[in-house]
Amino acid sequence: MTGPAAAQSTGSGSGSGSGSGSGAATTATRTSKSAGETDQAKIPVVQLPPSPASIKNLSNVQIELTISDQTGTKPVEKKTVSMIAANGTWGKVRASGVARPNERTGFVNVGLNVDARPFVFADGTVQIELTISYNPLSAEAADASPGLRPTELNQSMTVALQSGKPLVVSQAADPVSDRKIIVEVKATILK
Repeated sequence: MTGPAAAQSTGSGSGSGSGSGSGAATTATRTSKSAGETDQAKIPVVQLPPSPASIKNLSNVQIELTISDQTGTKPVEKKTVSMIAANGTWGKVRASGVARPNERTGFVNVGLNVDARPFVFADGTVQIELTISYNPLSAEAADASPGLRPTELNQSMTVALQSGKPLVVSQAADPVSDRKIIVEVKATILK
């Protein structure tokens, strides 16, 4: 028996080209019939290198995110978010409100939202998918004219960290003032 029927009966593939099979072979055999003859050619199968495996257990990771917000030479305002998430799962923190900076302006939405998903690898590296939305009520908003809204920071990134070591993952400049926002992240594998 040759062709698709033979491949299906031995469990080494499907006859319609769907790509199923054991994957253990390093070469494949192609059979084609033309005018009653059989032509067999060996085609090399490319083996991909193994990817670094994340630890499959449910280890917890403590994630600490610190936002440093500074305008000019004024003191740095720091906001810290801390959460614990299991390996491969999302942790989400939401903090929001509505504020009125002064009597001349209307109400504005303020908030700090952080989403993080850690992946723990066997070598101790922690990869984190991170999304940050930061919309503060800054000191300059109290002096602002009614048409000026506070600057909002939105970031999404994937970073690799060593357990317990902080890393500055972004520095952003305000497009309308001399304000700068620095984001630092630390991930610690909990034992």
